[in-house]
Amino acid sequence: MLEKVNTYYRKHPLTTILGVGLVLRLLSAIFSKGYGMTDDHFKIIEEAQSLLIGQLTDEWVPIEGTGGGKRSMLYPYLHYLFFKFLESVHIIDPQVKMYFVRFIHAFYSMLTIFFSYKIMEILSDKKWAARIGWIAAMFWFLPMMSVRNLVEVVSLPLLLWGTYLILKYDKNLAKIKVVFLAGIVLSFAFTVRFQAVSFVGGLVLFLAYKKYWKALGLMALGGILPFVFNHIYIESILFDFPLFGKLINYIEFNIENSTNYVIGPWYNYALLFLGIFIPPLSIIMLIGLFKASRKYLILSLPFFCFFIFHSFFPGKQERFVLPILMFFPILGLLGYRMFLNGNNWWTKRPKFFRTSWRIFWAINIIVLIPITFTYSKRSKVEAMYHLASLEMEEKDYILYCADRFSAIGNMPYYYMKAERYPEYTRIYEDIHMATVLDELKTIEKSEYPDFVFLFHHEGMEGRLDEFKTVMPNLSFEKTVHASFIDRFMHWLNPRNRNYNIDIYRNEK
Repeated sequence: MLEKVNTYYRKHPLTTILGVGLVLRLLSAIFSKGYGMTDDHFKIIEEAQSLLIGQLTDEWVPIEGTGGGKRSMLYPYLHYLFFKFLESVHIIDPQVKMYFVRFIHAFYSMLTIFFSYKIMEILSDKKWAARIGWIAAMFWFLPMMSVRNLVEVVSLPLLLWGTYLILKYDKNLAKIKVVFLAGIVLSFAFTVRFQAVSFVGGLVLFLAYKKYWKALGLMALGGILPFVFNHIYIESILFDFPLFGKLINYIEFNIENSTNYVIGPWYNYALLFLGIFIPPLSIIMLIGLFKASRKYLILSLPFFCFFIFHSFFPGKQERFVLPILMFFPILGLLGYRMFLNGNNWWTKRPKFFRTSWRIFWAINIIVLIPITFTYSKRSKVEAMYHLASLEMEEKDYILYCADRFSAIGNMPYYYMKAERYPEYTRIYEDIHMATVLDELKTIEKSEYPDFVFLFHHEGMEGRLDEFKTVMPNLSFEKTVHASFIDRFMHWLNPRNRNYNIDIYRNEK
C-alpha cells in the first residue's frame, strides 16, 4: 500500500500535495468553527449580514452616504450576495451558512499551494517545488487560517498568482497578454487588502528595471478593471459612498492612529518569521533569503517593499505580513540551493539542513493537529447561537456582565439570527453595575433585559445575587464553555480574554 502511494506521489507530486492540503482544510472547515480575530468576523461576516437584514450600523458597518468605513466593500459584498443566495434556498441557520463559507475558502486556498509549487518549479526543479508545496499545504496554522475570513490570508493566493503570471512572461513561458491578467489579479488583491499596494509596487519596480514598458502598461490596464468595479460601481453607485471615500478614510485613519494600536520594533516581523518557520530551518531560510535576493528580483523586490513598509510603520500585528507568508520560504530555499552550487560551509554539512528539515516537520505536525481542529471564540459564538431559535421579541435586549470591558468586547450577533440588532448593556465595573441596577428600578419590567450573559470572573456570584434583587425571575439556562485553544491562549497571555459564559433568561 505504502509503495503504491509512494509511486503515485513520484508520478503526481503536485496532485498529491493538493489532495493532502485540501483534506486538512476541509477538516478545518468542518471542525474549526468560530473566528480568529475581531476583523475576520466583524468586518466581513457581520457587515454582510447587516446588509442582508437591511440594518446598517455605525458601530462596525458604515452608514450609506457618510463616507464612513475604512475597508473595501468588495469582499463583504461578495459574502452578502452569497448569504442572500443561501437564504433564497432556505438555508438560514448561521452555523450552516458558515460551513459553506469555510468550504469555499478551503477550495480557494488551493491556489496558495498550487502557485507556490509552480513558482518554485519554474525557478528550481520538482524536488524543491514539492518541498515548498508541502509547506504551503501543511504549514501549522495555514489550514485553519485559510478557512477564516481574514483579508490578509485571502490576498495571499492573489499575490502568488499575479507573481506567477509575470514570472511566466519573464521566462518566456507565456505571451505578454498574461500580464494583463496579472494586473486584474493583483488589483483584486489590493481591493481585498489595501496594503498589498506595496507588494504590487515591487512588481512594478521589477518590470521597470527589466524595461518591460509594454507589460507595465498592460498590467496597469488590467488593474483598472477591479479598481473601477469595487471603488466606483459597488461603493459609490450601489452604496452611495463618496468617490474613493473608503480608501481615503482608510489612509487617513491609519496615519492618524499609527501609534494607537500594537507597537513593535522595526525588527518585529523578522523575529516573527524566524519563530513561525521554526529554527534552525528558519535561520537557513533567512540567510538564503538574502543570498537569493539579487538573483530573483521578481520575488525579492515585492517581498522587501511589503516587508520594509510594514516593519517601519509603527502599528504592528502578526497578521499584517501574512500576504507574503509563502515568499519567505520560497526565497529562502532558493538561496539555500545557490549555496549548494559552491564549495562552502553548506555543501560540507548537508546533514545540518536535513536535520533542520526534520525538526521543522516534527514540531510543525505536532502543532498542526490541534490548530486544524480548533474552535476559536467558542463561548461567544455558542452563547449567541443559543438564541438563534428564538423569536426576535424574545431576545431584543441583552445584558452582558464581566470583570472588564475587554472580556466582553463585541459580541457576534450574526450567530443569533437577528432580524435587527438587539439593544445591549455592558457591565464591567462595580460603579457601572450600581448605575445599571438603579436604572432598571426606574423602568417597566417589560423593558428589562431578556437575557443576562454572565462572563466568569471573581465576584460573579455576588453580581448574580444583585441582579436577582431587581430581576427575581432570572433562570439559568446553560453554561457555554470556552474551547481548549481559547483557554490555552488565555493561559499563555491573559490579555486573550476567552471566558466561560453563563446564560440566564429573564422570565418577565
